[in-house]
Amino acid sequence: MKIESRPPYIPPMHRIIFVGALVMAACQQPASEPSSTAADHQHIVATVDSLTRAFEQAERDRQPGRVLSFLSPDFYMYADGVRANYGEVVTGIHEISTFQHFEPGWENLEVRALGPDAALASFTFRDSIVTGSGDVLLAGGATTLIWERRDGGWRVVYADADHYPVSSD
Repeated sequence: MKIESRPPYIPPMHRIIFVGALVMAACQQPASEPSSTAADHQHIVATVDSLTRAFEQAERDRQPGRVLSFLSPDFYMYADGVRANYGEVVTGIHEISTFQHFEPGWENLEVRALGPDAALASFTFRDSIVTGSGDVLLAGGATTLIWERRDGGWRVVYADADHYPVSSD
């Protein structure tokens, strides 16, 4: 058996130049959407930060209509791993007006612009609730909100909240 030794294949120079030119041209093509500037991102972050704080204040004021005004009609969430659609959330939100006391303490708010029309807000919370029947509920955890700009307005389209018992200290 005879084994032939061949030099490695080297493509002709004109092919290398052509492929290199194609790669360079592809890298220089403008994106399909205009890129966001740092100022755009800062504006989105400031806007969504303000809206998230207003959302918390609406909860603190126990005003279901105001709370719901922040949610998109196609909103859904996971609360402790259980999915809830908009209608289920509406029912739950209306319960806050029956609480004797509700103190939603949101902390560590961080907002990130995900694009020109989307942002993520995440924070930790500690809720203190006295229900209409006098039961005391204390919970803490983390929440993530996805905000989306539609028709010029920002609304929450998705949320995830995990609740853990906390002590009364």
